[in-house]
Amino acid sequence: MFRYTNEDGISWDTGPTLISLPNEIYQIFKILKKNPPELIPLLTGCRLLFSDQTDWSLPIGLNQLVSFFHKIDQNISRQFEEVMKISSSIYEFAEDHIFHVDPPSYFQLGLKSLSSGLFLKYPKVTLTPYSKVVDSLLSNSNLREFFYHFASYVGMNPDEAQGGILSVAHVELISEIVFPKGGVYSIAQHLYNAALDYNTQFHFNSKVLSVKLIDKIKQGNNFKLTYEKDQKVHDCRYDVIISNSDPFIASKTWLEIPSVRKIFNSKLEKNQYRPSESQFVILFDLEDDIVLDHHIKIFPESWRKSFIEVCEKNQIPEDPCVYLVWPHATDKSVSSRVLFISAMAPNTLAHVKWDENFINKYSEKILNICRARLGLKLKGKIFKVITPNELEVRANSLNGGIYSATCSSFQPMNFHFSGLTDIQNLYFVGAGVHPGAGVTMVMKSARRIADHILKKFASR
Repeated sequence: MFRYTNEDGISWDTGPTLISLPNEIYQIFKILKKNPPELIPLLTGCRLLFSDQTDWSLPIGLNQLVSFFHKIDQNISRQFEEVMKISSSIYEFAEDHIFHVDPPSYFQLGLKSLSSGLFLKYPKVTLTPYSKVVDSLLSNSNLREFFYHFASYVGMNPDEAQGGILSVAHVELISEIVFPKGGVYSIAQHLYNAALDYNTQFHFNSKVLSVKLIDKIKQGNNFKLTYEKDQKVHDCRYDVIISNSDPFIASKTWLEIPSVRKIFNSKLEKNQYRPSESQFVILFDLEDDIVLDHHIKIFPESWRKSFIEVCEKNQIPEDPCVYLVWPHATDKSVSSRVLFISAMAPNTLAHVKWDENFINKYSEKILNICRARLGLKLKGKIFKVITPNELEVRANSLNGGIYSATCSSFQPMNFHFSGLTDIQNLYFVGAGVHPGAGVTMVMKSARRIADHILKKFASR
């Protein structure tokens, strides 16, 4: 999580903008015996603007959503309710059998889905590409577009993503959505303060140059970590290495352990995985005295077409999907001037020249889309833009992708990397690790890896 502050002391948070499944955050701070950040429930759902001028301001909660769509069309309402029933069933199964444990094998997952009854109830959903699942359940074109876009959460074309990601709809529409008081950065600040209380040392602005294994058999003090700070190189020895760096980036750069490096490099070289899509972000200083919804999604004529242009053709989309966040709607302590705008963008493999001229043109295109579709002038100025190039360097992400590497083709039983390696005491956490991206999902991966470490060292 990063924060940028202008000369007036107004701050924009980047990275995640809303938090789902807040109970995971409460549980982490309960384990730490520390007070969690204040999490403010959103009072309104997402506003969706479609290319045919349809404008839906969604309420929060299943009954309210079903009633909302019933007023539009009884058939849409019925289909939506059925989709959400399936979505919730898949999510509950994943919460019980997938999210909190290491990625199951095909055999294990098959047994669990059979014993739970999930596979028998929804066999096609679990083994069918996501777009076909959506098309078979929903007839309204706008609702289809809305559900297609959940595939971007795993960085995949909906024609290639696994049908089981229908569970994302439950997380986004049924579970509680919150905004941390003061901004998303406050979560990182609270975790940092908790770590200090546990005597953790931090080396900020320090670049890791290499991690080497001294002796594969030896147990303690067996990793040599070399880092650079203030133009000086330092060497340290550690018993355990836990990295929140993208494992694909780690294997390409600083992780000098051949067996681990080979695994990740080969997945990319064999085109089994590819870097996910990136983002183009505008931090806008809004000078208008206007009222906006907390989060707004502006859809192109074809979300699928736009996503394929970005992710598979590595092109700037002709008609991008745009996402706006105005935190002041929920948290009055955040300035009404803070507007976060993001649009889909190809990762750095596209070789787009993100120079000042191109950035200005693309920024104006995005802002004009917002002005036209919202019917607002949006007076103000751009405080900062964040390009895929900056994301690659600043976040140490694979080619500036926001979801690590993703499958190159349909794999119905695929899971993220477990975070465990064949090297003792070398672990990974983060968005590229099971169960995946998102603040609370990343916390699940961290808690699972922490459990592995605690069990291992408790037995000594």
